[in-house]
Amino acid sequence: MIAIVVLGALSAVVWWLVARTRRVGWTVGLALVGWAAVATVVVTAFPRARADVFVGYLPVAVAIIGAGRAVENRRLGGDERDRASLPYRMAIALASFVACICAPFSFYVFNGEPYLPSADELLPVPAGLTATVEEPTGPPCGSGACSRLITVTGRPGQSMSDVHEQVRQHLISRGWNLEHGDQSCRPTGWLLDQHSMCVSVFIHEGAVHVSFQGWRAWP
Repeated sequence: MIAIVVLGALSAVVWWLVARTRRVGWTVGLALVGWAAVATVVVTAFPRARADVFVGYLPVAVAIIGAGRAVENRRLGGDERDRASLPYRMAIALASFVACICAPFSFYVFNGEPYLPSADELLPVPAGLTATVEEPTGPPCGSGACSRLITVTGRPGQSMSDVHEQVRQHLISRGWNLEHGDQSCRPTGWLLDQHSMCVSVFIHEGAVHVSFQGWRAWP
C-alpha cells in the first residue's frame, strides 16, 4: 500500500505542475484518485495481483496525465512553459523505464528463485488448536522449493483425525482446494509472479503437520 501512496502522490504532483486549466485539472485529478482507489482495491481483494499493479501503476498514471495534456494542448495550443514540460518529460522517462526495464527485471527476479512461504498462510489457527512454526534443522530451500513446516496440536483428548479435519477445513476457508485430498497447489501471482505454492496436511508422531512449499516458476 505504501508503494501506491508514494506513486499516487508523485503522479498528483506532476499533474499539479503541468495542469493549465481548472476544469481539465480537476477532471484528471479525479481520474488519478480513481486509479489509485482501483489499484488499492485490487491489491487488497486480490493479493496475487500485487506485483502486476505495482509495476503497472505508474505507466497508467502517466497515460492519464498524457490524455489531460493532450486535451489542454488541443484547446489552448502548445505549452511552452518549462515548469510544465520538464516534470512531464521526467514522468514519461520514468514510466518508460518502469515498463521497459523494471517489468522484465521484476519478472526474472520474481520467478528465478524459490521463496519461503509465510506462516500467515495458516496462522492464526482456529480456537482450541495450538500451532508451532518449526525451525528448520537445515537449509529451508532446495534447488526448486523452500519449505515451511507448522505443527498443530488440539485440545486434551481431541483425536488426531479431528484435529486433521479441523486444520483441513481451516485451509479450505483460506482458499485452498482440499475438498478431495490433503494436498493442493495454486499460483502465487498473476502475470509477473509465476511462482506456485503447495500445501500438504498429514499426521506424524502424534501431531498434525502442515507443510507449505514455495516453488520457483521454472524447473
